[in-house]
Amino acid sequence: MSKVTGSVLAPTPTDEQQFDNGLLNGVASRRRQERVLSWSLRVIVFVVFSLLWWSLSATGFVNVNFVSTPWDVTVRIGEMLVDPEVWYEIGHTFQAALLALAIGTALGVSCGLLFHRVRVLATALNPFITLFNALPRPALAPLFILWFGLGITAKVIVGVSIVFFILLLNTMAGMAMVDPDIRLLTDSLGPSRWQRFIHVELPTALPSIVAGLRLGAVYSVLGVVVSEIVAAYHGLGVLMVRSANSFDITGSMAVLVLMAVCAMVLDFAVRLVQRRVGSADTRLL
Repeated sequence: MSKVTGSVLAPTPTDEQQFDNGLLNGVASRRRQERVLSWSLRVIVFVVFSLLWWSLSATGFVNVNFVSTPWDVTVRIGEMLVDPEVWYEIGHTFQAALLALAIGTALGVSCGLLFHRVRVLATALNPFITLFNALPRPALAPLFILWFGLGITAKVIVGVSIVFFILLLNTMAGMAMVDPDIRLLTDSLGPSRWQRFIHVELPTALPSIVAGLRLGAVYSVLGVVVSEIVAAYHGLGVLMVRSANSFDITGSMAVLVLMAVCAMVLDFAVRLVQRRVGSADTRLL
C-alpha cells in the first residue's frame, strides 16, 4: 500500500518491508544458483578428468604400469582407509602440519605486527628477510633432520620455515593497506595506539592475514611431507617412499590423494575461521 503526500508518492512501511524481503529473497536465490553451479562444475571437472585418465590408460595411449587407473586407485584408497596403520601415518602428517601451521602463523603474524610498529626494525631486517625467504626451504630438510633427528621436530620446523614467511609478508602488507584518508581522519580524533590498532588497522589487515593463512595451510602439508620423504619414522611421506621404492604406482597415487585431502581439510578449517573473522571484522567496524 502507498499513500500520496502532495505530488510525491511516499512508500508505506509495508511497501518497504516487501521491497526488503524481495531483495533478500533475490540475493538468497542467486547464492543458491551460484552454489549449485559451482558444485556442478566441480563434478563435471572430476568426471572429465577421471574419464580422460581411464581412456588414456584403457586404450594404451599411456602405460598403465606408470599411471595406474582411476578404479585401481579408488580401490586402494578404500583399502587404506580401513587399515589402522595408514590412519596412524595420516595422524603423524596431520599433527605435524597442524603444529607447523599454528606455530608459523603465531610467529609470522607477531613479527609482522612488530615490524609494522617498529619501522626501523623492518627496514634493518628487510635484506635478511628477503635472503631467508629466497632460500628453498624443502632443500633445508636434510639439515633440519640432521640437527633435530627423525622425529616430529624436524618436520614441524620445515613447515614453520615456510608458513612463517607467508604470514609475515601478508601481515605486513595488510597493515600497510590502511587508506591514508582514513588514517588521517582517525588521527584527527586522537585515538590511542590500541584503539587505532583494534578499530582501523586490524580490520584492514585481517583479509590479507587470512588469505596468507589459507596459503600456509596448504604449504604446511607440503613442508611436512617433503621432510618425511627425505627421512622420517612415520607419515604419509614415508608411505609414499615405500610405494615408490617398490614400484607400486597405484599405492603412490593413493597416497598422493590422501596428502591432498589432508591439505583440503586444513584449508577447510581455515575457511571456517575466515567466516568467523568476517563476522568479527564487521563487529569491530
